[in-house]
Amino acid sequence: MKCPVQCFECGTFSMELDLSQDHQHIACERCERIWCAICLGRVEFTVSKEWLKQQRVAHLN
Repeated sequence: MKCPVQCFECGTFSMELDLSQDHQHIACERCERIWCAICLGRVEFTVSKEWLKQQRVAHLN
């Protein structure tokens, strides 16, 4: 089961949290931040368009 998650940085709902997983990292496509769903820590780095495309394709499988 997935639910939309609001980014703590930019406020958009561009992320989804999978409630069936214990620990996961979710990426905000707008501000390019990675959030840890357990510790709510922030890691800053640029999310490449190739990575986002790969995530979308993997989600479809």
